[in-house]
Amino acid sequence: MKWLVYAGSNIFVLWMTTSGAWAGSLSYWKFDVQDSRLDFVTSGQVRPKAQILANPTRLVIDLPGIQYQDATVYKPLTSYVREVRVGRLDGQTTRLVVELAAAYSLRPWEVQMRGLAPNRWSAKLPKLLSTAEYQLPNDPVEVTVPPPQALPRQRFKVVIDPGHGGYDPGAIGLGSIREKDIVLAISQGVARELERQGIGVVMTRSRDEFISLQGRVQKAEAVNATIFVSIHANSMGQGQPGVNGLETYHYSTGLPLARSIHRSILRRLNIKDRGVRRARFYVLRKTSMPATLVEVGFVTGAQDSRQLANPSYRQRMAEAIAAGIISYLQ
Repeated sequence: MKWLVYAGSNIFVLWMTTSGAWAGSLSYWKFDVQDSRLDFVTSGQVRPKAQILANPTRLVIDLPGIQYQDATVYKPLTSYVREVRVGRLDGQTTRLVVELAAAYSLRPWEVQMRGLAPNRWSAKLPKLLSTAEYQLPNDPVEVTVPPPQALPRQRFKVVIDPGHGGYDPGAIGLGSIREKDIVLAISQGVARELERQGIGVVMTRSRDEFISLQGRVQKAEAVNATIFVSIHANSMGQGQPGVNGLETYHYSTGLPLARSIHRSILRRLNIKDRGVRRARFYVLRKTSMPATLVEVGFVTGAQDSRQLANPSYRQRMAEAIAAGIISYLQ
């Protein structure tokens, strides 16, 4: 298992990649301190089981059929949420635990479980009480878990545009990695993640072929796309390996979309922030729907090229872009 921790002032995040013959794996979890909310994403569908335990008060969420290999304790968080833990309950179940400090309790029926999709869930804690105000019974108390929401497949149509292709390799980077290969792999990963959420996806190219800029725009217009996301990799020439980082571009109506994807990537991946910028790229100017162009890193950068050459990193990049798209659409 490979993992990356991001710790901001109000959000604590853990991303993981795992393997094995399970129904799915725990892809991502975070506890938002400001909103007192635990969010988690699995690679396959899951129906969580939740309960409240006493002494100390704990919200326990079990994920049947979801893989997690190594027990992890993430602490401390705040004066009222002592820690959040994730580990394996048994051979078939992953367990998430939100443990309150000893002085605090909560009413189980006020915990809000929500399924944003069959593999995306959140658990929001209510206002916490002192143990003097409310005493939990000694026996576990079940928390109601409603059916997950499902995004209608035809509600959105997202066009994913892997840059270059065919006789146009794009930028050639360190280790001879080619932009056209990197962005196709990432784009295919984005498409898979969106389709799992019930979002319609059209790719301007799904294999190694050349598509003109005009052809890419025409495809988006022909399907009446909701949004257009072009994926590229940057270059500064072979002599500047110190230049690395993420850049995201927009022209007119695409700024909120660009910001959503940019923030999502920065939260989930270890990559330098080079900002969201306005640019007059053809595919941004000529598309009628909100559009953005994501430069996922520099193939000529020492750090970025090493990461972009890693299939696991490309998959995490795809998941981060997809999460930013979903956040924008919602």
